[in-house]
Amino acid sequence: MDDHTIKQEQEFLALLQKALRQAKENGGRISRDDIRELFSSFSLDEDQMGQIEAYLKAHKMAVGSAAGNGDDTLAKEEREFLEYYMESLKEIPKLSDQVMDAVRISAMAGERSAQRELTEQMLDKVVDIARLYSGQGISIEELIGTGNEALVTGVKLLGHLDSPREVDGELARRVMDSMEDLIAVTMENNTRDREMEDLVNLVADKAKELSQILGRKVTPQELADEGDVTLDQIREALRLTGDGIESLDS
Repeated sequence: MDDHTIKQEQEFLALLQKALRQAKENGGRISRDDIRELFSSFSLDEDQMGQIEAYLKAHKMAVGSAAGNGDDTLAKEEREFLEYYMESLKEIPKLSDQVMDAVRISAMAGERSAQRELTEQMLDKVVDIARLYSGQGISIEELIGTGNEALVTGVKLLGHLDSPREVDGELARRVMDSMEDLIAVTMENNTRDREMEDLVNLVADKAKELSQILGRKVTPQELADEGDVTLDQIREALRLTGDGIESLDS
């Protein structure tokens, strides 16, 4: 490996650390535009961008698709909800940095009123994080709701922290984890739904083909004997449709 290659690798690793610091300072999130700007000297391809995103996500940082708030990618109903919700958050008075430090310390000590105050002050951060996770099959309202639940729980679990400076990052990580879990569960459910739909369609199509050949409805065993679908698959398709496959005599 020549000196130039070594120098490039060292620069890349240094920029990775810089991206991580920037994300931490920004409440645990960074946009892809910011990443590209940081790594502008490398002209990142998709593989390299993927490696950087994987590194940041491994450190519980959220990576967004745009440098702005991303609202232009939301559906009309979501934008309307977000506009109304953000307007309501403006009614919450913002505390000074000095007061916020006192609130964090009191919340860490278990003081309920401080925990409620901290929750209110962090609600807009939940919105920022939700924007980063939008566009993945979950509405912005659901993301915010899930993040708020994690926030309410998280403010009661700060006693293990060493410093109030760790509070915001800890809460942001909890919010991000909750949204990632919601997205993962939803994707898993969607995959399962698609698999069930594909199975029903396959069985229905094969049953229709055989029914047209025989000129009558077919039994599950007759269809299974054709070898394209198993008897268990046929029974499962019948269960899912409530025995509603037209060409099958259940």
